[in-house]
Amino acid sequence: MPQKVYNNVVGQKLIDNGRTVEDITSVSLPTVEFPTSTISSNGMAADVDVPNMAHVSAMEFGVSHNNGHNCQYLNDPGKHSFELRVARQKYNVAVGDMDFESMKVRVIGLLKNDEKGAIETNNPYTGTNKYSVLRYEEEIDGKVITLIDAMTGQIVVNGKSMTDKVESLLN
Repeated sequence: MPQKVYNNVVGQKLIDNGRTVEDITSVSLPTVEFPTSTISSNGMAADVDVPNMAHVSAMEFGVSHNNGHNCQYLNDPGKHSFELRVARQKYNVAVGDMDFESMKVRVIGLLKNDEKGAIETNNPYTGTNKYSVLRYEEEIDGKVITLIDAMTGQIVVNGKSMTDKVESLLN
C-alpha cells in the first residue's frame, strides 16, 4: 500500500555566525539547477536538454524577518555561516501515525542583497537578506540528503557523488 506522508514545519531556529536570530518569518532555500546542453541531431524527433550532473548553477539563500534580536547582523558584508534547525511533524495517512523529525540546513554564503522592507504603522519593520551560496547541506534525521560545495567541488545527492567519477577520470 502506498504511504502518504505529510511533513509540517512546527518550529524553526536560525543561527548566523554562531548567533541565534529571532523573529524569522521565512527562509528561502536555494534552487538546485544543473546546467544543460541541448542535443539536436538528424533523426531525433525532438531536441533534448541533457543536464551536467557534475556542475550546479549559482544558488541563492534568503532570510525574511521582522528585525528581531540579532537580525541586524544579517546585513553584515562578507561570509555568513548559517544553520537552520527545523522540527517537522510527520503524519502517515495510510496508518494514522504521527511523529516528529529533525531537519537541518547548513549554508555558507556571501551577502549579496539587503532589502530594507517597509515601514507601516501597526506592522513590523520587515526585511529580507539574500546570499550567494558557497556551500549547501541538507540533513534529515541525521542523514545528509544534499551536499553542494562550490569551494571543494563536491556534489552529493542521496549519498551518491555526482563529481567523484569525473575526478577519477581526470586522474
